[in-house]
Amino acid sequence: MSKRLKIIKNQTEFLPHQKNKNKLNLFLAFILIMTCIVLYGNTYYNNYCLDDAAVITENTTTQKGFAGITEQFTNYNADGGMEKRLWRPLPLASYSIEIGIWGSNHPGYSHLVNILIYFLIIVLLFSFLSKHIFKEIWTAFFIALLFAFHPIHSEVVANIKSRDELFCLLFILSSIHLLFKHLETKKNAYLFLSLGLYFLSLLSKENSLTFLLGIPVTLYFFSKLTSKKILFFSLSFGVVAVFYFIIRNALYPFTSFESSDVIINNPFLNAVGTEAFFTKIFILLLYLKLLFFPYPLSYDYSYNQIPYVNASSPWVWVSLLIYGGILLYALFLFKRKSVLSYCIIMFFITFSLASNLIIQVSLTLGERLLFLPSLFFCIAIVYCVKEAVVYLNEKIHISKSALSLCLIIPVFILSSFEIINRNKDWKDTDTLNLADYTKAPNSLRINDGVANYLLNYSDRKNISIKSKDSALRAAATCYEKALTLFPEFDNALIGAGIAYEKLGDVNKAEYYWERLKIVNPNHPQLPACNKYLSNYYLTKGISFTVEKNYDSSLVFLKKATLYALENDSITLEAWFHLGGLYFTTGKYELAKEALSKVIAINPNYKTAGAGYQACDQMLNEKKQILNK
Repeated sequence: MSKRLKIIKNQTEFLPHQKNKNKLNLFLAFILIMTCIVLYGNTYYNNYCLDDAAVITENTTTQKGFAGITEQFTNYNADGGMEKRLWRPLPLASYSIEIGIWGSNHPGYSHLVNILIYFLIIVLLFSFLSKHIFKEIWTAFFIALLFAFHPIHSEVVANIKSRDELFCLLFILSSIHLLFKHLETKKNAYLFLSLGLYFLSLLSKENSLTFLLGIPVTLYFFSKLTSKKILFFSLSFGVVAVFYFIIRNALYPFTSFESSDVIINNPFLNAVGTEAFFTKIFILLLYLKLLFFPYPLSYDYSYNQIPYVNASSPWVWVSLLIYGGILLYALFLFKRKSVLSYCIIMFFITFSLASNLIIQVSLTLGERLLFLPSLFFCIAIVYCVKEAVVYLNEKIHISKSALSLCLIIPVFILSSFEIINRNKDWKDTDTLNLADYTKAPNSLRINDGVANYLLNYSDRKNISIKSKDSALRAAATCYEKALTLFPEFDNALIGAGIAYEKLGDVNKAEYYWERLKIVNPNHPQLPACNKYLSNYYLTKGISFTVEKNYDSSLVFLKKATLYALENDSITLEAWFHLGGLYFTTGKYELAKEALSKVIAINPNYKTAGAGYQACDQMLNEKKQILNK
C-alpha cells in the first residue's frame, strides 16, 4: 500500500472517533448550560439589590441608556458615588445598553444576562481545559461542573452589580484560550484578539492585573515554550496593561486616591498597632473555610462581624502555618510542573489584590472576591479526587464510577440546595438584610440595613398600631445594637432618634440627636430633627402657658428656642411666645430681648412690635416708681 493511501486510510479511521468526541463535547456543554440555568434560573424573579442602586437605578449616566455609554468610559465617577478609585466602564456600559434596549426597571432581564455570562464562562472553561490543559474531556468537565456548583459564586451571579467579576473572568478565559490557539496555529490574529480581550478584562475589573503574573505561570506549566518566548508574551500583555494605566490615569490620577475615614467602608480604621495585619492573616483562614465549607453565606462581614485580633490569637498562627505550608509545597513541586503546584501558585496570584495584604480594599471579607481564585481551588479539588479514585481503585478494586458518584452526588445535591435558597435571599436589599441578620449579627451594615427596613415598614399604610409599634421597637433595638458596635455611627444615631420619636419617646430621640451633633454636626438630617424638637417643645410650652403653669412653660419654650432654626415660622413663634411669657411674669428686659429676635427676622410679625413697646412702657413706669 502506498504512503498516500495509508494517510487517507488513517484519516478516514480517525473521522468517526473525532465525530463521536465532538458529540460528547456538545452533550457535556449542554449539561453545563442546563446546570447553570437550573441553579440560577430563579434569580430572574429578583429585584435590584444593594449596590445595584449605585450602578443602575440611581445612576444618572446609566439611566440615559445608549446616550450614557460614552460617559461611562470617559467619566471615572460614572458609578454614582461608589468607591472613587474604581474605573470599571465595561459593566456600566452593559447596564446602559440594557436600559437602551428594555428601558428602566427590568431587573429580570439583567439577571438573565448574568446567567448567560455565567454559563458562557463555564462552557469556555470546559473547552479551554479539555483542549489545552488536561486534554481529557472528563477531568475538564468535572472541574467546570464543580465551578458551576460552588455556592460561593451565588453572590456574583445573583447580584447584578457583580457583573464586573463575571466580565473579568469571561474575558480572561477568552484571552488565554486564544493565546493557546495562537501557539497551536501560529496565527497572529489569535494573539491580537487575545491581547484585545485582556484589555476588555481590565476595563471590567482590576483583578485582571494579576494575570500579568498568571499568564507566564500558565505558559510555564502547560506549554513547551522557551523562557524567551514566555517573556515575549508576558511583555505583550504588559504593554496592554501599561496602555490601560495611561488611559485610566489620564481620567483619574492615581495620586488622588484616598482611603475612607468612615469605618463601614474602612474596616481596619480603628485597628491599633499590628491588629490590622494579624486580623488580615486570620481572615485568610476564613476565606479558606468558605472554599471548603461555604455555609452560612453572608453579603457582609464588615465591622465588627470579624473582631480585630493580634499575635496572641492561635487562629492567626494556624492560618500562617496552612498558607505557608501549601506555598512551600507548591514551590517544592514547581520544577515538576505539578498541577497542584500550578493551582496553589495561581490561587495566591489571583487572590493577592483582594487579600488586603498588598492594597487596602473597602471590605473585611467578601465572598465575591473568591470568584476568580476559586477556579484554581476547583481544579485542585477535582485533580485530587481523581488521583484518590485511581488509588482506591487499584488498592481495593472498587469501580471508579461508583467511587466518583459517591463523592460527587452528595456534594452537588447540597450545593444546589444552598445556591437556589441563597438566590432567594438576593430578592432585594431588605430581604437580604433580614436573611443575613442571624448569620452576621455583629455586622454594622446589616444591623443598620435591618433597622432601616423596619423603620420604613412602620410607615406603611394598612398595618395595625400593634405591628407599627413592634416594628419601631425592633428598629430602635437594631440601631442601638449598631451603636454598641460603633458608638459614633451617625446613621444609627439619626435612625434611633427617629424610631423613638415615632414611638413618642421624645427624650430618647433628643438624646440620640444630641449625640449626633457631636459626631457629625453637619449631618443633612439634623435640621429636620431640630425643627421637630423645636415644634414639639413650642407646643408643650404653649399648652402650659394656657394652663398658667408658667414654670413648666418657661422650660419648654426655652428648649423650643434652643432648637429653633433661622428665619422660619417655628423660630418666630418660639421667640414670640417666650417674649409673651416673660412679659406675663414681669420679666420685661428678657421679654424685650426675645421680641427683638422676632422683629429682627420679621418686623411685622403679629404684635411683636407692640409687645416690644409695651415692655419699654412697663420698664419706664417701673423706673418712675423707683425714682419716687
